[in-house]
Amino acid sequence: MSTQERGSKSEEDLSERLRHWLKHIRAAERSGEALSAYAERLGLSKSSLYESKSRLRSSGVLAPRPQRRVSSPEFARVVVADAARVPASLRVRLASGALLEWSEAPQGDALRELIGLVS
Repeated sequence: MSTQERGSKSEEDLSERLRHWLKHIRAAERSGEALSAYAERLGLSKSSLYESKSRLRSSGVLAPRPQRRVSSPEFARVVVADAARVPASLRVRLASGALLEWSEAPQGDALRELIGLVS
């Protein structure tokens, strides 16, 4: 199926301005350089370059932006091999970077409540 059949523009249908930016976008891709670094190196307007890339994507000339995968939190299974060797203190580092530390580990609901307050 051609780009015309999909309702997308072909390169020939683009304005001179968009063809100009398309050449720069492809040159940056070939160089492996980040678009912002490429624009800065050549003294090009970063905002115009990114705006043109967005227009070229929405018109179907360039492939759509790949979807970012949102990762879910990872949990590690903890198994206590020998309860007699486990220290009485407890240290928990949250994803936010906060560190919770107790000299005597709180139990059950108290632990859930404390972690809920700081997370």
